[in-house]
Amino acid sequence: NMLPDKVRKKISEIETDFSENKLECVNILKGFKALKLTESFSEFKYLKRSGYSFQLVLSSMIYAVTLGSKTAVSSLPLLKEKGITMGKDVLYRLKNNGGINWRKILWQIACKFISITKGENEGEHKVRCLIFDDTLLEKTGKKIEKIGKVHDHVTDTFKLGYKLLLGLYWDGKSTIPLDFSFLREKGKRSAKPYGMSRKELRHQYSKKRLKELSGKERVEELDKSKIEMMLEIFYRAVFYRVPIDYVLCDSWFTCQALIRVVRSKNVHLIGMYRIVKAKFLYRGKLMNYKQINSSIKEITRCRKMRLHYKRADVLLDGMPVTLFFSRQGKRGKWKVFLTTDTKLSFVKLIELYQIRWSIEVFFKETKQLLNLGGCQSNDFDAQIADTTVSMIAYILLSFRYRYEHYESMGELFRVMNAECLQQTLDERLWGLFLELLREICEALEKDIDELFELIMNCSKTAELVSRMLVPSLQEIV
Repeated sequence: NMLPDKVRKKISEIETDFSENKLECVNILKGFKALKLTESFSEFKYLKRSGYSFQLVLSSMIYAVTLGSKTAVSSLPLLKEKGITMGKDVLYRLKNNGGINWRKILWQIACKFISITKGENEGEHKVRCLIFDDTLLEKTGKKIEKIGKVHDHVTDTFKLGYKLLLGLYWDGKSTIPLDFSFLREKGKRSAKPYGMSRKELRHQYSKKRLKELSGKERVEELDKSKIEMMLEIFYRAVFYRVPIDYVLCDSWFTCQALIRVVRSKNVHLIGMYRIVKAKFLYRGKLMNYKQINSSIKEITRCRKMRLHYKRADVLLDGMPVTLFFSRQGKRGKWKVFLTTDTKLSFVKLIELYQIRWSIEVFFKETKQLLNLGGCQSNDFDAQIADTTVSMIAYILLSFRYRYEHYESMGELFRVMNAECLQQTLDERLWGLFLELLREICEALEKDIDELFELIMNCSKTAELVSRMLVPSLQEIV
């Protein structure tokens, strides 16, 4: 009863929109056909073993993932129930094959999704964003190829695993993964590189790879920097002609190199900022962001976002950018947002930046439901293969959910009366969730971004949020 009327009204609207929907094996192959991917897989005909095509083996792996299988062997009984009696060697040969260009396969599927759905957004002025973030894929086996200890910023500890850097695409209705890279951290201790003893490194699985193999390229990426790999993913998105309005990232990725690259392709950047040494030209003086914040005395209150903020239009190495300093309440800590779109208002900037939260939801969903990071193989090629399979499954489920829940009825409503078209379910859920968060943050004078991160780091609350923001997987799987 303490909730505002507008919040209770949204809840009553949403209650009628949920329905159960189960995934069947045949829908994976239907998804390939709907996305017109059959021809894309023709180059893998040479991989056919024991009468099983690449497409069928890949479909089986995706199906097994959606049923929660943790290993290739555990998926075999499930596949057998559907009449697919392939042995474990068929799956292992595909997963461990360093010659398969899994990156190309993921791009083909993602681009087909974008191409098919592109026409639906015309005239709607949907903002399209490329979101960057990384997550820890924790492992238990020290003999896994190229494994090491990496920093977990959530717990501020070092854990055994890989860092997964992801480029996630938002087209206004759906989020889909475009590209990813595995990274590791060598650390500063020469006696224990990658947090491992010399003996542990010697006992790790290893195999030789020819230079021209895709698997060799993936291994070499392990020791590149996050910024370098992020820029490579961005350049690939440009190469594949993915329409992007904004790149969104947190303070770990926002830097001058990214700003220059993004603006060179006529794309804007929105990100948190934390580089104190960087100098901005403000009112004829070179100052860091802390000095700029101190020099601005006028503070504006944004009633819609329940935030206080300051604005500064500056130059960074000759590039025009806008800094927004924001805090929750009168005693909250100042946070710095940087954008290259100097025409953005504070409200619009916050609304766009909050789209970045969808990548946190993606990580939680795919880890819990699609076995992301669950691969137990010692072969690094298998780690890449399993991760790609989880992401392909996500795209296919998103495609199916989109057309079963939005597009068919949506098009009919547009023809009848555009003004009567209701917001899609995810938009109404998002609005409700933000309204609740802002009510809580204002009462506690807490930062909404920090609160969301705390929510997503707790498995119980993260599951509840995931059901609200990404109902597709929870209903289909």
